Amino acid sequence: MHKTLLTYLAITLMLFSVSAYPAEIPPEKVAIVTLENGAKIQINDDFTWEYVFLENQTTNKLDANAATVTTSAAVVATAEQSSVTSPVVADTLTTSAMKQATLLKSTAKNGVKVSYLNSQWDDKNRLGLTFELSSNSPEHYVVIELEIGLFSDSGSLIKKETVKVWKAIFRMPESYLRKGQIRESREFWIEGIDKQQWKKQLMTLKITEMDSRM
Repeated sequence: MHKTLLTYLAITLMLFSVSAYPAEIPPEKVAIVTLENGAKIQINDDFTWEYVFLENQTTNKLDANAATVTTSAAVVATAEQSSVTSPVVADTLTTSAMKQATLLKSTAKNGVKVSYLNSQWDDKNRLGLTFELSSNSPEHYVVIELEIGLFSDSGSLIKKETVKVWKAIFRMPESYLRKGQIRESREFWIEGIDKQQWKKQLMTLKITEMDSRM
């Protein structure tokens, strides 16, 4: 209990420190926290967090200005109550990412969660991807844009692709993504992926744009 309290105090002090010196630390990045399983998460000042699973993810300023701490399950539970964001697509996945690749197949923003559902190959050697969307937001979403990073079995980036994972039909409110709904995306066909290099199905997802209607 004493350790947990100290951890909370440390994170709180870092939050105040960042707000006092906005020119030194990017306002959206506050601290890097190491979980008990060895994975690292980045805590942002808007109470969101994201996994640090990419070799080229920029964390130098964070490391120089905020201490890396080991957290307990209580801190993880607190983080899970906030919006989850996925890492920026970089060139190479970390070793940790390779071992816990399932975590990268879901992302969430503003109450909407997007998860990898399934894949298939067609006779033109194109990769077909389908996603599941669920919403806990009071907003009615008409467009959700998703950035997909596809990685080889060795962890190297093969290709980035941005798709409109959800697009409502004009003047058809019933096609909006609403609170409490679970919807399946259409299938997206991606070219230039070698089937022999994508057996582990390594990918990262990130919601980039969202457009809603009342």
